[in-house]
Amino acid sequence: MAHSVNRQSRENKSAAPLKPVETLRLWRRTLQKLPELMEKTGASIPSDLLMRSLTHRSFSHEHPDAPNNERLEFLGDSIIQSISTIYLFNRFPFMAEREMTSLRRAAVCEEGLAQIALDLSLDKFLLLGKGAAKEGGRERSSLLCDAFEALVGAAFVSGGWENAEKLAGTPLRKTIDRNLKNLEGSNPYMDWKTSLLVLARSMDLGEPHFSTSFDEEKDCFTAECVLPSGKVLAVGQGKKKKTAQENAAELSCRALRKQSDPD
Repeated sequence: MAHSVNRQSRENKSAAPLKPVETLRLWRRTLQKLPELMEKTGASIPSDLLMRSLTHRSFSHEHPDAPNNERLEFLGDSIIQSISTIYLFNRFPFMAEREMTSLRRAAVCEEGLAQIALDLSLDKFLLLGKGAAKEGGRERSSLLCDAFEALVGAAFVSGGWENAEKLAGTPLRKTIDRNLKNLEGSNPYMDWKTSLLVLARSMDLGEPHFSTSFDEEKDCFTAECVLPSGKVLAVGQGKKKKTAQENAAELSCRALRKQSDPD
């Protein structure tokens, strides 16, 4: 027992004391670069809260006196959802809930938010533990997405809704608009029929409808996709009614994209 206690005492004496996080070169260097980040965001966030939004839990694990960004991330996620919802609700007054949900999900997915983080150069500001940094944490979509959410949360805490909207509103709206122009049925958040409805409405063509019948001779369903103007966009076929309509919607989407962008 005495041997064990003596050994533990020697280990405690040999362990190097943790340096205060404020004395770390990385911490000081990041602090010095904060004005650059603030200029890009256009929001007003105190430096201590801003540093917290950039601190990943792997860094806090190595430096316990540096709180991580997980609580801010939780808050920012809800605010981002709200900003996107309000934009979609106002831009598409007749869009159904299902379509708005699909568009919002595509806009605020991990990849979309990670791209916004990269546009703000958050990868240069992230405070990561040594292990996470060596494993390429600055390029990981999940960490970049979390950092942007935390940054939005920090903006809200420091200046309320207006401050958070100033930071996140424009990039989120641009992301949604970009998704409208690049809708694909392979998008995991949308099927072809939803993509077609959103695309047609964004082009002010109204809501397409499907005229479906069963072809006895071919032993399959045939679906015509028709605009309110009466123009037939495409015809699809399939063993099931739903398949025929999805095929018609895919062909219609491709035709509309070609029409809006001939090149």
